[in-house]
Amino acid sequence: MDFAVLLMRSSYQAMDELDCVAMDQFQKDFFLIRQAEYLPYVDTLGPGLVKQGELSDPYYFDFISFAQYATVNRDITDNPAVVFEEQTPILVGEDDKQEFVTTIIRRDPAFIDNALLPSRHDELVGTKILDRLNELFSLTTSAIPSVDRNSDANKIVASLQQMVNLFLINGFAYDGKVGLKKEGKNGLLQGSQIEIVLSSPATLWSGQALQLKKAQATNNFVAKTAKVFLERAGVPVASSTQKYTSTQEITTIFL
Repeated sequence: MDFAVLLMRSSYQAMDELDCVAMDQFQKDFFLIRQAEYLPYVDTLGPGLVKQGELSDPYYFDFISFAQYATVNRDITDNPAVVFEEQTPILVGEDDKQEFVTTIIRRDPAFIDNALLPSRHDELVGTKILDRLNELFSLTTSAIPSVDRNSDANKIVASLQQMVNLFLINGFAYDGKVGLKKEGKNGLLQGSQIEIVLSSPATLWSGQALQLKKAQATNNFVAKTAKVFLERAGVPVASSTQKYTSTQEITTIFL
């Protein structure tokens, strides 16, 4: 459950840092999408299968991650604000009426272009996840091996495999394999393609549902984290793609 909370919280905090929607409005939008989508989802799976409100239940996590990212996608693509008011609750006594303080929020000028918001959200989420994994495992034998721009493709694949292993031990997927799909010309990293295949990931249904909606913001947590890891190492990522089978999420990263 701690890992599920990390994924949800990282996604929420990234939205807060983007400053493109008031977070009280985001919460309202999130609530409305949950309300609209929950019963159809449960009816599709069958009665009694989803444990509502329990992030440790993979069926519920798959749903709530979909709802969160449907909200994220809506709020960063539907004419997001540059300047807006945000209502923040303040501490009051148990028997007192809730009070709020109003703050004027202005988006970072570096991200005024709305087209930059989906990739920036990806970067923020991937950063938060990678930082937490490093915090937990960097001093253990499970640490992700470091690489740099001079590392060969096979070493990078091995490091990404260990990163995926950390997702696996946290219950994110049944299995996960990283492989070198294509090597760059003359053995260079540039032009290489790395493939990450997750079997039965926790976001299998939601990832497909978001893709069908042509969402620009999706819950591809492993891909987000992998790209941040590579960029930190000085290994530029040209692009990435995502596809699904009935049981797998397949990410291809192009260097």
